Amino acid sequence: MSIDYDPGLVEQVSYNLDLREPNQLALDAVAKALDTAEPGARFIADLATGVGKTYIAGGLLDYLHESGVRNVLIVTPGSTIQRKTIDNLTPGHPKYLRGLQSRPMVITLDTVERGEVGAALADPDRFKVFVFTVQSLLRPNKADRRRAFQPHETLGTAVRTYLETAEDLVVIADEHHVYYSGSAKKFEAAITELHPLATIGLTATPHESSESMIVYRYPLSEAIADGWVKIPVLVTRQDGIHDVRTQLADGLTLLDAKREAMLAYCGQVRGRKFAEPVMFLVASTIEEATEYRDLLVGSDMLGSAEQVLLVTSEEPDTTLALLDKLEDPDSPVRAVVSVSMLKEGWDVKNIYVIASVRSMESNLLTEQILGRGLRLPFGQRTGNPMLDTVEVLSHRSFASLLKQAKSLLEQTLGDRVDEASMVVNPIDGRHASGVGLGADGEMPADVSFPDSGTVEFELPGFAATDPNQDTLFDLDPDEEPGEATRHTGLMVSTLDDRVHAGAAANEALRRVLTPRTPGGVSIPLFLPSVVTRWVRDRFTLASINLDSVEALGQTFAKDNAPTLMRKAVDAERDSSGEAHVVIRDQVEQVIASQTVMPFDTIENDLVGRLIRTNAVEASVGELNAAVGVAKAFLAGAGVTESTPWRPEHGRLATARLTEWIATKQTSSPAREVREVRPVRWPEPSERYETKPPADRQVVTSSREFVRGYPYAGYAKAVYEVNDFDAYSTEFVLADLFERSSAVRAWVRVDETVPLRITYLSGAVQRQYEPDFIVIDAEGVHWIVEGKRDSEMSSPIVIAKRDAAAAWVNTVNASAEVHETWAYLLASESVCAAATSWDALRSGSQVFR
Repeated sequence: MSIDYDPGLVEQVSYNLDLREPNQLALDAVAKALDTAEPGARFIADLATGVGKTYIAGGLLDYLHESGVRNVLIVTPGSTIQRKTIDNLTPGHPKYLRGLQSRPMVITLDTVERGEVGAALADPDRFKVFVFTVQSLLRPNKADRRRAFQPHETLGTAVRTYLETAEDLVVIADEHHVYYSGSAKKFEAAITELHPLATIGLTATPHESSESMIVYRYPLSEAIADGWVKIPVLVTRQDGIHDVRTQLADGLTLLDAKREAMLAYCGQVRGRKFAEPVMFLVASTIEEATEYRDLLVGSDMLGSAEQVLLVTSEEPDTTLALLDKLEDPDSPVRAVVSVSMLKEGWDVKNIYVIASVRSMESNLLTEQILGRGLRLPFGQRTGNPMLDTVEVLSHRSFASLLKQAKSLLEQTLGDRVDEASMVVNPIDGRHASGVGLGADGEMPADVSFPDSGTVEFELPGFAATDPNQDTLFDLDPDEEPGEATRHTGLMVSTLDDRVHAGAAANEALRRVLTPRTPGGVSIPLFLPSVVTRWVRDRFTLASINLDSVEALGQTFAKDNAPTLMRKAVDAERDSSGEAHVVIRDQVEQVIASQTVMPFDTIENDLVGRLIRTNAVEASVGELNAAVGVAKAFLAGAGVTESTPWRPEHGRLATARLTEWIATKQTSSPAREVREVRPVRWPEPSERYETKPPADRQVVTSSREFVRGYPYAGYAKAVYEVNDFDAYSTEFVLADLFERSSAVRAWVRVDETVPLRITYLSGAVQRQYEPDFIVIDAEGVHWIVEGKRDSEMSSPIVIAKRDAAAAWVNTVNASAEVHETWAYLLASESVCAAATSWDALRSGSQVFR
């Protein structure tokens, strides 16, 4: 059996499951590999922890099902991941993969004896997904007869045998790297002996010996850059105290800051689901884990046993089941203490602090452990530095951590470490170029390390900290990236700095921005909305040219009545003298007798059909016009009292006439009609910021500007806090508005402001948001836009300008609008040179 590559199916499956871009690319890569693979081939999709390998597995199931595969085995390295996988495939479970179309029969060794499973195994058309641990597939010895090898009562054969004989079996190996551990040969043999059509491995940390199998790779550095996971922050103490009790207390301090941020963020918008932030502690032994638990439940810490979950190999299944409820709003658990058994397959999204015993600190930044805290609780970043980061507590000093920068970066940023630069004690909203680490990722020798504070390690590219990071890279055709194009990949910080950052972040979340009335401008504003539609003038039969009607009628002057075909029967002799009967057509044809319509019936029928035409108004005037059209048509056809039509010819003629008139109506030119309707703004009268706003005064050049960051300190703006896409135009213009006495108030137009202008890009109609609304001292409302010098001659900018000029003319001519509107387009050179509003108007393109 072959599995042909189907790009359309990949697209459809990705749409149904709403796959993130890296997951769709991984599915596509595996689908291409399956197309050319030999039976028994093995592939690996290597994706960073937290990106969503579960959704890739779901996408593979739907793709394989639509490709005709009916038997899939998902192999997991243990019972924890097995339970999670079953939950993912169980409709109605909170972790069910919404959008999954294949709806498989899920079979485990616990359900294999059920009757419906036996029926499914006997049904070649039923899509079956077996979810087994790899241990259950190992060949048993005499002392251990595993259920996979026991004959099924209904089938008469073992499930293992069924899988071995299935010609279309595809194996999906979750956490594939585990199968290269100490039992690798046994694990690999257990899968190989099934003779699958293909084996597809999913992992975030592929074993080095499996590099040749990788068909798609998406490392952690890319996941951080694209905003699909949290940003790791290594937290240490400046004073060097690093005993276990102090570290736990520090972790709870950070956890409290995270909790405040989560509560504030969920309180902003109805529908956001609160999940208690959780601290994850990793111990190397059960004794250490128990010590951690006992300290945490003490009266000087959490003070409650129900807030701490101890997970070891000795814990009952009820304890493991509580892991699945950590995201529930009513879950009391605030700390999970575990021996390393939970380092894989545990994908709750509210782990915000990670700690370990000293002996395991070197493993903290490995993806298996760090990955427990990388997942985003809302599926995307919020923009808030407390909710978009995971705190990793370190036993080492701040200076010691910085000296280990290269090894830290290599664990998180991988091959991109040579692109990293270091920024010491960054200022919110102020971009700093940082110090490059060099080609080998080593810290420059002349760098002096600070004794405290925060150090950010940055990489090239946009900072994906916008709640809608999917649109961050989807710029208008005439826009280009802003000046600051680096993002944070890893942070090292002292506890005091993180506590301070948490306080600032939580203050930002609690702050409500209400619209103001600067310069006496009334709120709400009523903004014009121009709606364009195309209409045709009312059609009338009186507008029809009767000469054209008569000419059309002439084409029906000849009535091709049916004739009688006559046959003649004759006899003739052939050359031998024998007589033969011959049947031949008669040359002369005789017109068959016909029923005819009286003239007045013909005329009335024509008039009635014309009046019933959709485009014709039923009125006395139209009735008189219809009589005139009918007479002209009949005159052209030469129909009189003495030359009546047959009914069939009359129906043909009248159908053609009404069709011709309908075509005349629909082909008449349409007129563009613009309707102006005032729209009330603001609709939501309050706003929230997720990032701590920066004072606009901290930015004095384009090099320091951060695209999309909220800046505060605007007195004439309707909102005190605003963000901008470019320094040389938008940021500079806002500063000019603030300094100009001729400006009363201004508004930064964003998605909440209902001002859109329609323009044509080629033959496609689009809409765009202008940059600003400015109200001057005379009460004129200006639409203001700034563009780089290189864009001023762009066809798209010109199309937008012309559309805005037409919009202004339409609005000012409307009785629905009671203000005067104008449009101003300024180049960056004009923005830089203008020192006042009047100067800006003089140097810009103005339409009013």
